[in-house]
Amino acid sequence: MTKDEVPKSELTPEELARTHLPDQTMYKIGTENPEDTDSEGVRSTPLVIRTNEFRLLYFEMEPSKKIDWHTHVPGLDEVNMCLDGRARYTLEREDGSHQTLEIGPMEFVYVPGGARHKIEAIGEQCHESLSAAKFDNVARLEALEDVTDTDATDTDETEWQDALFVDRKRNEVVALDENYVSK
Repeated sequence: MTKDEVPKSELTPEELARTHLPDQTMYKIGTENPEDTDSEGVRSTPLVIRTNEFRLLYFEMEPSKKIDWHTHVPGLDEVNMCLDGRARYTLEREDGSHQTLEIGPMEFVYVPGGARHKIEAIGEQCHESLSAAKFDNVARLEALEDVTDTDATDTDETEWQDALFVDRKRNEVVALDENYVSK
């Protein structure tokens, strides 16, 4: 008999607390051998892991490479953690002035949603980073400098693909790349 078939009056408080939950599955995502390099020399694998509420991205940048000026929607605050190497984050303020921070291993940088910013790998070592963002309730949109809407969509789709996308609102796995993801 499944939990749905047992009368609620016969369930323990612990069992009752879980009756509203759908079947749940954990996933393991491997990050070995970043293969895809974009036009700016940024390697990413396993591309993007996301749900409706957050996204997590691992990426690498060779020395002297950069992710040029770009802006996320105002509701997409981003936190990046340097795993190895060093990086320089530059934020452009409304008045045109710049704020620059350098981070090294085990240091975080917070980039506010809507901020125009760029990331540059510095030093002689590859910069490895883990980037986390919590989504607002609106759909994700990134405005890339000097790129048409069509190009921005193509770039987002080809460079930051989903290794795993779990749609928590519909309780379904929308994307699962079996090269990286296992149960």
